[in-house]
Amino acid sequence: MANYTFLRQGDKLPSVGVLQKLLNRGGAGLRADGDFGSRTRTAVQNFQRPRGLNPDGAVGPITWPRVSAGANLNIVDCIDIFDPSLSRMEERDIRRAGGNPLVIGGMSNGVEQAVSLIVGQSRNVFLLRFHGHGARGMAGISTGHGELDPNLEHRADIAIENFAQVRHIVRRLRSVFGPYGCIQFMHCETGGGPRGRRLLDLVAAEVGVPVSAGINTQLGGGLDTFRFEGPTYTAVPGGATLNRWCESRPDFAAMSVA
Repeated sequence: MANYTFLRQGDKLPSVGVLQKLLNRGGAGLRADGDFGSRTRTAVQNFQRPRGLNPDGAVGPITWPRVSAGANLNIVDCIDIFDPSLSRMEERDIRRAGGNPLVIGGMSNGVEQAVSLIVGQSRNVFLLRFHGHGARGMAGISTGHGELDPNLEHRADIAIENFAQVRHIVRRLRSVFGPYGCIQFMHCETGGGPRGRRLLDLVAAEVGVPVSAGINTQLGGGLDTFRFEGPTYTAVPGGATLNRWCESRPDFAAMSVA
């Protein structure tokens, strides 16, 4: 088993568009639009059945490594372990799945530390996931359960209030992404409301890849470490739509996937 992303019917994400292109290399004939609808579910089942996989139409720890075989789609997880529960759940789950998460303890300037670790260790990233606590328009990077610093001095969050301070740090992430790169903030409510949408728009403009976050509370542990609970918002650089970004990604070479 290897680190994976969990996708199922109803998801609307950049990673769904990549999945659709992966399925197309085996002849699925899907439109890559980032919308996991009934045709994508059927294509996943058609991939699963001849390979002896459970034909549930979802892509998780067993199906993802098979469907992405040979595609060099690196997944990177960064976890705020200042809250020990995130270490007990998210870090444990990712290591069990074969991942090697970057862990950030409570500290000032945690955004700088996280970005430096990611840039120093990662290339050709497909999916960068941040795990921590959040709120509308805020994602904690090294704060645990802490509140956003009212004096905005510690730069331990990526938030509307301090984005002018961390913008240049976040921009450094541009160098790590491959052609299918995207970011997911796995925090509670980070993408909710006008504040959430504005933050994701700002981050996407700096990093040059789509950025997604949940609108509602996110659960932790088990499969919930790898998927969003409920609706999401995705910001695409330049104000493009999700489906146009997905369509613009290069096709994978046709092959028979094992």
